[in-house]
Amino acid sequence: MLKKPAIWAGITGCAVNFVLFLIKLYIGIASNSLAIYCDSINNLGDTFACFIAIMGISLSMKLGEQESQRAQGLADFVISMFIAACGVYFIYNGADRIFYPLPITYSTKYALVIVATIFVKIFLGIFFYFTNKKMPSPIFRALLLDSFLDCFITLFAIMGMFLVNRINLAVDGFFAVISGLAITVSAIKNIIKETKFLITDRR
Repeated sequence: MLKKPAIWAGITGCAVNFVLFLIKLYIGIASNSLAIYCDSINNLGDTFACFIAIMGISLSMKLGEQESQRAQGLADFVISMFIAACGVYFIYNGADRIFYPLPITYSTKYALVIVATIFVKIFLGIFFYFTNKKMPSPIFRALLLDSFLDCFITLFAIMGMFLVNRINLAVDGFFAVISGLAITVSAIKNIIKETKFLITDRR
């Protein structure tokens, strides 16, 4: 049975992801980088995912063991739906940028801030890893995997921001599409897994 520290873990995830959303949103708009902007939307989706996790954990604490597992599975399912929606959003906007490229303003200062957010996500992923180790839950497994996946997505975003002014190609659009595909595929796999569990009670 999950305990109250799990709720605080979810609250921590909400707070960290929301701050990252605000930082990346500002940089994405200021630099006109689609990859960074999409990455900020991904962090906003992660904020909602952590909120759903808190709701699922709170509900599971009031239920029996079997009902608790189903509540956590449902929360994981909803989280994966949010993540998949973010992935599709990436793909759509990335394709649009490829066909209609726009100039991007590269800034070393912005780049360093974005690199710093990668390390924040690594620490958040480690935090969820140890939380899941103490209180095993599909919710925290989903959040920790998403945190580490986000590190690669942000790395792609900063690469797109760096390269787009050095080659005559809408690189950030391609990176947005690639990131979107990775997010969507990962989320769909989790959706299928949790759907099977909710129907059959077996993962």
